[in-house]
This record gives sequence, C-alpha cells and structure tokens, in this order.
Amino acid sequence: MSGAKGVALRLAPYGVAAAVSLLAVWFGLNLWGVDWRVPFYYSGDALAVASHFKTIIETGWFTHQPDLGAPYGQFYSDYPQADNLHFIAADVLRLFTSDFGVAMNVYFVIGFPLAAITALWFLRLVGVGTPLAVALGVVYSLAPYHFIKGEGHLFLAAYFVVPLAVGLIHLVATGRPLWRLRPAERADGSRERRWLRPVTGRNAATIGTVALLGTASSYYSVFVALVLAVAGLSALWRSRAWRRFFGAAAAGLLIAGVMLVNLTPSILYRLANGVNEAVLVRSPPEAELYSFKLSSLLLPVPGHRFGPFATLRQLYDTYYPLPSEEPALGLLAAAGFVALVVVAVHFLLSAGRTGRRGPGESTRTLAVLAGLALVAFLFGTVGGLSTLLSFVDFPIRSWNRIAILIALLALAAVGLLLNGLVRRVAGRMRGTTRDGGPRDTALAVPLAVLLVLLAVWDQIPPVDAEARAATVAAYDSDETFTEQVEAEVAPECLIYQLPYIAFPESPPVNGATDSDELRPFLHSETLRWSAGGIKGRAPIDEVGALASLPAPQLVDAVEDLGACGFVLDRAAYTDSGSTVVDQITAVVGPTTTFDSPDGRFTFLELPQR
Repeated sequence: MSGAKGVALRLAPYGVAAAVSLLAVWFGLNLWGVDWRVPFYYSGDALAVASHFKTIIETGWFTHQPDLGAPYGQFYSDYPQADNLHFIAADVLRLFTSDFGVAMNVYFVIGFPLAAITALWFLRLVGVGTPLAVALGVVYSLAPYHFIKGEGHLFLAAYFVVPLAVGLIHLVATGRPLWRLRPAERADGSRERRWLRPVTGRNAATIGTVALLGTASSYYSVFVALVLAVAGLSALWRSRAWRRFFGAAAAGLLIAGVMLVNLTPSILYRLANGVNEAVLVRSPPEAELYSFKLSSLLLPVPGHRFGPFATLRQLYDTYYPLPSEEPALGLLAAAGFVALVVVAVHFLLSAGRTGRRGPGESTRTLAVLAGLALVAFLFGTVGGLSTLLSFVDFPIRSWNRIAILIALLALAAVGLLLNGLVRRVAGRMRGTTRDGGPRDTALAVPLAVLLVLLAVWDQIPPVDAEARAATVAAYDSDETFTEQVEAEVAPECLIYQLPYIAFPESPPVNGATDSDELRPFLHSETLRWSAGGIKGRAPIDEVGALASLPAPQLVDAVEDLGACGFVLDRAAYTDSGSTVVDQITAVVGPTTTFDSPDGRFTFLELPQR
C-alpha cells in the first residue's frame, strides 16, 4: 500500500463523519431553503454576536466599533473575554463575505462537522471501533447543547476543541504522558535537530491542543483545567508517578498562560483606563442558579419533536426550580451517563475487583470514563463543587455548560458497550470471541446508521417555519427602516436611541433587551448610534442618563451631542412609546416621523437649527 493511499484510508473516517454531520444538520434544519443573509437567531445575545461579526467585517477586529456608543464609541476591551479563536475565524470569513448574517450562519454550521471530526478522534483514542466511532462522533456534533446554545452563544456552540482537550485528560487519567521528546536519532540514522525535539511529536500535539483550548473558551479552559487537575492527582495517588503529575500541572499552567495572553488587551485597557466595576457583575449564588440537575440532564430535550417528550420537559422546566439553561444530554448520552454511574458504583463497591483475571482493557477504560464523568458532574450539579468555589469569588457562573464534557464521556461509554455487544454477537456467529473481522463490521455498520438516525430524531429540534418566517420578517423590517433613516439624514449623523438600556447584561425593559438596541446598527452603513456603549464608563453612562431628562432638556442635550434624530424602540414602553413621541414632537414641532414596517421602531428627525 502506497503512503498516500494509507493516509487517505486513515483520514477517510474523518471525512465520512464530517460529511454525515453536515448532511444531518443540512436536512434536519432545512438549510437548503433558508435566506443565509438572515441569522438563524435574531434576538437576545445573538444580536450582540452579530454586532461582533459586523464590527470585524468593517474594522478587522471586535474591540472597537466607532459607530456604537456614539459619540464615544464602543470599546469591548472593557468586557474581558479570551475567546479570540472565534474572532479570528470571523476575520477569515470576512475575506469571503461582507454580510454578517452569512458569516454567522456559516460559522455555526461549520461547527457541526468540526465537532464530529474531533469527537471521532477521541472515541478512537479510548478504543471505540471505527464504524461506531464515526456514528457517535456525528451524534456528539448534533448534541442538544449545540442547538440550545445556537447563535446566541455561538462561541460555546463551537465546542469542537473539547474532545481534543478531554483526550489530554484521558491520557493523564490512564497514566500516559502528555510530554515526550522525540528520539535524537531518526529511523534513517540522521539526527533530529536539537531545537525541534521539544516542539514536535507528542509535545506539539499537547501544545497545539492547549493553545486552541485557551484561545477558544474561558469556560471550557476552566472546566478542562479542573478535571485535568483531579486526573493528575488521581494518577499520582495510584502510581506515585510524579513525572506524570507534573506533566498534567504543566498543561494546566499552559492553559492559564494562553488565556492570560488572550486577555492581555483587556488587561492593558484596564491598566490605562481603570477597572470598570459595572461591566461584568457576578454573584456567588449564580453558581447554583446556572448549574444543572441530574433530572435535567436525563430528561428529553426542550421542544422535542415527540409531543409527550416535549410536554414532559416543559412541565419539568416550568414547575420545578432552577431550570438553568435547560441542559440536556439526549437519549443516547443519557443512557451512556447512566451506564457510567453504574460502572462507578460497581467499582466503588467492589474496590475495582472484577474477577480472577482482572478487568479487561474496555472495562478499565469504562472505569476511567466513569471517574471523569463523576468529577465533571460534581462540578456542574446544583450544590456541588462549583458552590464551594463560588465562596472564593470564582469568576465562572454557568457551570451547567460542563455538560458538553459529560456528553462526550457518556457517548464514549455507549461506544465501548456497543463494541462489546457487537464482538459477542459476531463471536457467537463465527464461534470465536476474537476481535475484528468482516462480520464485526457487518454488524457495526447498520448499528452505526441506527445511532445516527436516532440522534437526528431525538436531538435536532423540529423546524419551526412560523418562527423562521417571523425572524426573516423582523430582519427585513429593520433593514428597510434603517435604509429609510439613512436616506433621510446626512452621513455620519448621530442617532439617539430611546429608551436607554445599559449594555451589556442589563435586565430587559418591558421585554426589550439591551441587545435589541443593536438591531438598527446591524443594517446601517453611514450612521452612528448611541446604544451599545459599554456601561460603567462615565462618558457612556452620561449619554445614557440624558434619556431620563424631560423632553425639552433631552432635545437640547442630544442636539449638543450632534444628534440629528431619535429612534425609539416601541416594544420597550408600556404605551408603545406614544407619550415620549408626543412629548418630543411638542418640543421640536412638525418634523419627519415614520415607523418601521413592523411598527417596532420609530424615527423622529431633529430639525437643524
């Protein structure tokens, strides 16, 4: 077999997993019939994500948007985050499209095959056979978590780095090294360059994984670092292998270092401008408010396509406390998690004894997966280890998001158990229990197909045609309205938006969110908007405070800012903004006034004096 053919055969399963995942989401969400200009999600946090994509398309990076928070601009370095991998991806996508909606949607969809590929790698690492690993990699890419996060939490939905990081944890937990120097002498007798040895081979894989993790998500970085620490301590306790322990510690420190590098712009901004105490407020009790419960993980996904399942989940989330972010594993991962709990209990009660010959490789792997899943569960559950960490003002609050690690471990358990089942059935058919053979594959392939079909039915939410039509209608209305405003006033005009809702993370006003005020900006090419400035800085707060002035003083104040008009979000007022419109009109006199096609926004022009 030629080298090229061998490489192609090794990569083929990854191509199959990516293709099947993409096809599943393409047909599951009816993506062939969507308008790709319109984000799949056009409300709440998805609007803030959309503004990031628009800012990157226009400026090359997300940290400064001069057309928001006018007249001062939006400086996002005030809001610390280390998720730069996704901003880099947006920067690449802008080479192919100037439409923020297209870029958002493409990145959301790309996350599915990427997650399938990395999950397949992890599943094969732990010993799952190729056909089942391909199928379960696809199942993982279609995790309910992916759709629950959606584009509102797009960077969390892009969890393709998680399987790579969990692979590092598994290596530590099974006593294998994370770091290894390549031999000084190559197979052909030549000598490896000394400076290359520390940064190639196993070391390069570890460094690359840690770099991706620390650049992708603060949440996943913290989750992995914590579970990695427990795995390292466990390995040290079992074998007294200090080298393995220090290897895990080095990986943990490297994760922290990469996060620190990604946070450097925010750190420098704070050093230059002072700490903004208002921008990111967290309270210790939120550690329980945003944790998960065992029942929520095991119950059907919210909005399940099977009516009784959907009703059961809705009743649970409605009447039982602490629904959190409605985490759910899906039927397959839930079954795998239950199996891991059984394995953990068995090993605890039997002290690891499974018979005279000792546990087999698959059983030992299941025990490791069970231990890791238990650790992750203890961090993520209500009243668990996360609550204890909150006592020391730990900066993480949404611990339910560790469920995506649990889902991967649970699906690995499903794969190992089904591997054993296939081997036993095939062995009886051929009179031997040895692994391998075409009969194993003949049994595993149809089983793999069934797993994917079950996941598509269970995990992909049913398409809501009415909701999608409403999203497109809202987008088109905003676009038409903004074009009308731009046609009415001069370029670079400042539009003062009412009411003022501090951005980001402020409570809704009559159902309108702080992100809703970004909607006109998303469609604007020539105007500046008062909304979207980062709260907690005096200039931004002072501009926002003008909204509470009586109409005569308000008009004078915004004119002093250079504003040439108001835009009101009528949904934020109990009387649809009629009183405010009348008061401003009484001050400025006859002026150009019009509503958006859907009646959501109103424009009032300020006559130039």
